[in-house]
Amino acid sequence: MSKTNNSLPLTEGSTSTEATNNLNTAELYRLLIEGVNDYAIFMLDTSGSIITWNAGAEHIKGYKASEIIGKHFSIFYPREAIESNYPQFELTKAKADGKFEDEGWRVRKDGTQIWANVVITAVYNKQGKHIGFSKVTRDLSERRKNEELMHKNQELLRINTDLDNFVYTASHDLKAPVINLEGLVEVLKEDLGDNTHHPILDRITASINRLKNVITDLTEVARLQDSNATKEVVELQGLLEEVKEDLQLNMERKGARIHSNLQGFSLLRYPRKNLRSIVYNLLSNAIKYSSPDRVPEINVTMTQPSPEQLVLSIADNGLGMNEAQRDKVFQMYRRMHTHVEGSGLGLYIVKRILENNGDRIEVESEEGVGSTFKIYFKATSY
Repeated sequence: MSKTNNSLPLTEGSTSTEATNNLNTAELYRLLIEGVNDYAIFMLDTSGSIITWNAGAEHIKGYKASEIIGKHFSIFYPREAIESNYPQFELTKAKADGKFEDEGWRVRKDGTQIWANVVITAVYNKQGKHIGFSKVTRDLSERRKNEELMHKNQELLRINTDLDNFVYTASHDLKAPVINLEGLVEVLKEDLGDNTHHPILDRITASINRLKNVITDLTEVARLQDSNATKEVVELQGLLEEVKEDLQLNMERKGARIHSNLQGFSLLRYPRKNLRSIVYNLLSNAIKYSSPDRVPEINVTMTQPSPEQLVLSIADNGLGMNEAQRDKVFQMYRRMHTHVEGSGLGLYIVKRILENNGDRIEVESEEGVGSTFKIYFKATSY
């Protein structure tokens, strides 16, 4: 509730008690109510028309006293509430029970809606005659927005947990059937003889290998449930050379060149297997989605835009992406260029690893020009 400074003038030689006694109770009450700014407090007559208005009512509802006094209080209600005669129901309940309290949508002068707590109290004079109602309204829109956000976060957490459990189960349950299928194909090849070419069996074998790759990726996703991987000091240049060795065959096929400039920021405190997975996925994608029109050039750089942050950038001159593709690139099973083999899990895995460690990744890309992935490591990572 806002503080007010409705001080009363004191005559020379008078005390605050004497000054207060010069005002009747009704006047003091009026000054108190008019000074309240965080609550809309006003009176209604027995039919529901507004007969008083305070600063809080103007602040919350948007009407000046001259605009609203004499109007029926149903003006603050959404159309569906008016059509169902809900304002009259509130008055009837308040008169029958002495007080009525509710939370719901109310309409401001500009047409916007607020979520409000409303208390309506029946008012009687000294003779016991019903003379109207007092109405106190508090704007709870911010609280409701926070509650809705919390609910959405809880729902997302539940969905992610269910997804993680499914991925974990699927990755394990699929392994045995695939191994059995692979063994049966080998037995069939032996029965048919080694000197005979079997194109159908070759296609089956290729499909099995693709399925094994998907299971491997799913297993990696399942491992992301463990966000407590041990951190260690990793020498990034050395890790980069390891990944380049693993990708050597792909680099030679595409003629790709990987350049690095870490500017002295080569040590990171990070789970090594996670950091390796990040670098491997981004570099292998840069090679995989290279443009056939030019030699693939990939630049790995490290910068420190602030004392609290390091940024690892991996830029390529490959196929690039349009805006619609960029918005979906980190989603599970999203492949931006379907003519290239892949499971659509790599960048999802990268994003999850980083988020589990409190870091983040962004992408800048232009179709036909190339892409730059930027990883933002927080201060505790180095």
